[in-house]
Amino acid sequence: MPLSRARTSASERPGFPIGLVRLVDESPGREATVKAIIDSAGGVASHVRIGSHALTFDQANPVPGGEDRGPSPLDVMAVAVGACAHYYAAAFLFGRQISTEGLRVEVEFEKTREPVPRLGKISVRVMLPSGVSTQHLPAIERAVRRCPAYGTLMHPPEVELVVLSSSPSDATAA
Repeated sequence: MPLSRARTSASERPGFPIGLVRLVDESPGREATVKAIIDSAGGVASHVRIGSHALTFDQANPVPGGEDRGPSPLDVMAVAVGACAHYYAAAFLFGRQISTEGLRVEVEFEKTREPVPRLGKISVRVMLPSGVSTQHLPAIERAVRRCPAYGTLMHPPEVELVVLSSSPSDATAA
């Protein structure tokens, strides 16, 4: 995977800080590879580091080991779609010098256990600020549908899972 450094410009990446250096995966069709580190935070909670950000995930108190110190990973997965929709709607408005004041996104989601525990339905409502012309609605919807979180749900990624032992002797006994 050949990586190179790239400086962003305003036209190249709306919303990405201008001049910030980002790593670009130059493999065909790939923009970047990101790595996050997730460590145990006691009980069933996890502490996540991604870039310069830190997050805590946990389960609600009724769940064995849960202390409700943060949202569950599944809740964040659903909310990430809404946050991404907000960004794309805001970027559309901002790019046209339309105020984003009052822009709001609401996400409702249902959890299911069939066929496996997962999100069964996600509803995203983008409420635009007053004064945004209805002629912009189709274009804003197209922009929001370009949100990578939305796209990921519509076109699921290849998922690779590897479980490793921390004991060197166990690793060679396969």
